[in-house]
Amino acid sequence: MTTLYLCGAGNPEGVRLALAINEVQKKWDRIVLLDDDPSKQGQSILGVKIAGPFAALGQADPASGEVVNLVARTTKKRLSAMQKIEAYGLPFASLIDPGADMIGVDVNRDITVYRHALFCANATVDEGSVFFAGAIVGHGCRLGRCCVVAPGAVINARVELGEGVYIGTNASILPDLKIGAWATIGANSAVIRDVPAGATVMGVPAQMLMLSTEDPSDESTKDLETKRGGPEQTEIRSNGLRKLRIAQEKYIQSHTLTKT
Repeated sequence: MTTLYLCGAGNPEGVRLALAINEVQKKWDRIVLLDDDPSKQGQSILGVKIAGPFAALGQADPASGEVVNLVARTTKKRLSAMQKIEAYGLPFASLIDPGADMIGVDVNRDITVYRHALFCANATVDEGSVFFAGAIVGHGCRLGRCCVVAPGAVINARVELGEGVYIGTNASILPDLKIGAWATIGANSAVIRDVPAGATVMGVPAQMLMLSTEDPSDESTKDLETKRGGPEQTEIRSNGLRKLRIAQEKYIQSHTLTKT
């Protein structure tokens, strides 16, 4: 009996995607949900039961089971979940909507592509990346592992994304730009220049709000105090948050004036 293990019960759309794929391709005899939140265990989503925590993968047979990482709230949490899952030795599967045209697109393992996401030819996607409904990836783009592209985001031609980049809802990146690892692009932003690694940018055009030197993929930075850095990093984050609040207030004011 072949089994698909879905890790993470926070998004019912991931469950629906797996069910839709299985209806067309008949790949798995059963689908099981796993989540580390004890309050969710025993519940069902779209008829799929949450059978236990991620640790239940330790009892699964790698010869007849596959696993998918549905964690996608942040790229850092997604990477952490992927590292936890792969320790159990099961092969990763990809969930790609049956209607998605993937001809000429080079994808790695554990890729999730939701309905109406659009890929152009000669794009390359590394492992663990997620593309939500309406996301667009232009031709010749290169995306690192564990990137998350939110609904309606547009990545134009030949853009390069480093590892762990998060592209917010309806954001747009102009062609030929480079977005550094673990950068975050705010919702509705227009990126017109390269973005350095660890930066959070937002606005039209996008402006830098804060810059982090953390590397979530580096095991040596797992200690909380190390991640926090010193007073200098605290000041940078505080200034970034102030800029973010100002940008949000301006955005709300402009939309309020438009409506009135």
